[in-house]
Amino acid sequence: MVRGRGTESGDVGNAFDMLAPVVAPAPSPQTVAPTTPTRAEDAVPPREAPHAGPAGTAAADRGPVRPPPAEPPLGAPGSPPGGTPAGRAVVAGEPAREVGTEGGGADATTRRRVPAWGIAATLVTLGVILAVLLATEPWAHAQATAVRRPEHHRSAALAFTSAAPVAQPPPTADPSAPGQLVPSGENRSDAFLLLDKGRYYLYTSGTTVIPFLNVPVSSTTDFVHWSAPIDAMKTLPAWAAEPFTWAPDVHRFGSQYLMYFTGYLQTLNEQCIGVATSTSPIGPFTATPKPFICQSGLSGSIDPRVFTDSSGTNWMLWKSDQNAHASPTPTTLWSQRLTPNGLGLVGSPSDLMSPDEPWQGTVIEAPDMVEVNGVYWLAYAANWFNQPAYGIGVAWCAGPSGPCADVSDHPLLSSNAQGSGPGEPSFFQDATGVWMLYTPVLSLQGDPPRPVFITRVGFTSAGAYLAAGGPPPAVGAATARTAHSPP
Repeated sequence: MVRGRGTESGDVGNAFDMLAPVVAPAPSPQTVAPTTPTRAEDAVPPREAPHAGPAGTAAADRGPVRPPPAEPPLGAPGSPPGGTPAGRAVVAGEPAREVGTEGGGADATTRRRVPAWGIAATLVTLGVILAVLLATEPWAHAQATAVRRPEHHRSAALAFTSAAPVAQPPPTADPSAPGQLVPSGENRSDAFLLLDKGRYYLYTSGTTVIPFLNVPVSSTTDFVHWSAPIDAMKTLPAWAAEPFTWAPDVHRFGSQYLMYFTGYLQTLNEQCIGVATSTSPIGPFTATPKPFICQSGLSGSIDPRVFTDSSGTNWMLWKSDQNAHASPTPTTLWSQRLTPNGLGLVGSPSDLMSPDEPWQGTVIEAPDMVEVNGVYWLAYAANWFNQPAYGIGVAWCAGPSGPCADVSDHPLLSSNAQGSGPGEPSFFQDATGVWMLYTPVLSLQGDPPRPVFITRVGFTSAGAYLAAGGPPPAVGAATARTAHSPP
């Protein structure tokens, strides 16, 4: 039996009422599925899943395949045969009168010739109206609340701004096998690491076989001995259907822990970002009744990540899911400032970047940000997550609200000796450096395990590089601060 309760499929009106405060307007013209995996035979009966992608391949952590929506009609219904009569309707019993003939001058049905000056005046008026519309774009706010950005381009070499730069580690000796296995036993995608009160906590996307773990979490002090995974959020909100809980991110706001997660809004057949609260990093987390971010006009919102800048301000990063239903529409990464308690958003979202390098295809997703020596870096996955072309890139950003630009025409991490199609990166930062967690293999049909790997990352003015060194130090070996927790 499915443990969580999804919204009834017929209650679409209530779903729209629920989303009214958080659904973004339709996309602007310049603005964003992979196949979803079939579960193992011991899983719950198949249902429609939040994604569908390139034909012929299914994905591991995305649920069963969902067919794309039906083709839209080719055109609007035509006019009735014969068209619409000109002038007023003929009244029963009234003698017929020919339009334009003598005696018809006082009849409203008489066709009159429009003088040339009238046509010219009309055209000039229409031209002025069109020019005003193009200049003011009154529709822009209704289409999207996002801050407009120019199309991003590849950045040149960057200059660090920090007066006391942090020394960077040497590059890895073997770029074909840079990662180290994290033996937590979760074997799921979208890994996120939190350091809190002397323990590391690792969260991943939910399991897809019974008994479900909506948000697996395990902990350690040394990256060797891990506790058994437990479910940090046993009960999903009514709008979210099991087993489609992905990409958790946990952040401490004062004495309260907030978990942001991706859930499947079944009534609208798209995914949204939810938020849940707890007094402990292992839960139980209790979700708010409504989605936190849901850009329905952009096919939904997924992959939340919190970034804390050097001033202590928290920012929400995420992806709008335009490539859902196997759509070729390019996706977009977004940023918006969080309220001090993390339960609200300030201002309007800013678009960080969209795919513009050949290797990225039309998809970039799973954003995460880190600040090193005064420079903001954005990690992301690109291309379809169930294809060997899936990889990880790192871009430079002008700030937490962007814009961001690639510094290279190739990924930081792509298919290698440790796996085909690595992706879903997230950063972890402490006083000794920066690490990147990721999944080393693409998503495959049958939902095989996707282990969590970690690698150290270094940064220079030329961009990010894969660095030497093992996982973060054992607790107590160094004074540490995670990029996702306040000092």
